Amino acid sequence: MGSSTEKQLICFQNHFVRCGGPSVSTRKDHSYSLFDAYGGQTIWFPVIALLSFGLLFVYSASSVYAGQKYGDEFLFARKQLIYFIPGAFAAFLGARLPLQKLKEYATPIFLGSIALTGLTLVPGIGKRILGAARWISVAGTQIQPSEFLKIAAVIFLAAVLSEGKALLKKALLVLLAFAVLLRQPDFGSSVILMVGILALLFFWGIPKRFFFGGIVLLIPVIAVLAVAAPYRLRRLVAFLDPFADPLGSGFQVIQSFVAIASGGLFGKGLGGSQQKLFFLPEAHTDFILAVIGEEMGFVGLAIIVLIYAMLFYSVLQILLAVTCNFSRMLTAGLLAMIAASTLVNMGVCAGLLPTKGLTLPFISSGGSSLVANLFAMGLLAQIHASAYIRQHGGLKHDVQGD
Repeated sequence: MGSSTEKQLICFQNHFVRCGGPSVSTRKDHSYSLFDAYGGQTIWFPVIALLSFGLLFVYSASSVYAGQKYGDEFLFARKQLIYFIPGAFAAFLGARLPLQKLKEYATPIFLGSIALTGLTLVPGIGKRILGAARWISVAGTQIQPSEFLKIAAVIFLAAVLSEGKALLKKALLVLLAFAVLLRQPDFGSSVILMVGILALLFFWGIPKRFFFGGIVLLIPVIAVLAVAAPYRLRRLVAFLDPFADPLGSGFQVIQSFVAIASGGLFGKGLGGSQQKLFFLPEAHTDFILAVIGEEMGFVGLAIIVLIYAMLFYSVLQILLAVTCNFSRMLTAGLLAMIAASTLVNMGVCAGLLPTKGLTLPFISSGGSSLVANLFAMGLLAQIHASAYIRQHGGLKHDVQGD
């Protein structure tokens, strides 16, 4: 067996034995590979499929708008393709960064993410779009730090709680994340982070009476926050009856209805959407699913839903196989946040939920969301490898050419 393979196996052993996993066998008679251990078809194939759909429909949904406004119909598609580069690096980093080190430095990472997100509120640094200060402009690119703050908060909370209940007070620092998000304001990200934290707490083993009691107490808080800001109240009214203000707060949802309904069973064909012709706002970001429905029909939407279901089922299997407390809570939090973002975006496009300004993971145009989600998938792939090795005891490698 070649030296590079030996190094990979030793690296595996050093990474995972700390969480109670066994030493990694270097036997050659196993029928599985390093690719299998890092997720293989169970994780990465659905992600790659979603990324491919995303690139295709970012171009389709944005080409007319980009051509008219910027003179370059490939602008957003090219940006999305470029985002794949830091996204791939983020996935690699998540897969190879030792979980023990991540746990060790969880607090400074979390506090640094809060500080970075807080910069969006500083005049001259943060960029305000449509009344929300959620972005920082770096070299002509808009970065949304809240996407990374959500992941950092889950890592921090999982690290703290895995050390024992004595550190529960330290876990309350996560409230700082909500304070910054609501100040921007970014109510949608706050809700997604809350879902991730609730999932994490559930797998931490919080008593059910506290868990469900906390949810009951959160409902009126969320309701008050939802109606406290005028723009959120308008969104809620538009959700209840979008046709009451068809040219105002209900316009976006109505155009999404029209796009999905006009797609029928098989759609109008790639590039055939009419709603993207300046009728449907945010066609390549928040409402890209409506364009997919119009061009690919119910069948296309069903394929997208099926791919997401495959991905979430695979991550759920990882969650059920993990024995390390930190990894289990981290997996639960990341899965819940990505799944919640997906379901909320789909619900908004279908008119089942009020608009939240959340993108569709791996598909919508946007670099920060893409990079953050791919980093999360890298972490999940590493956790999958840990569980895989404990179950199978080793890895087989093709030694030819070593």
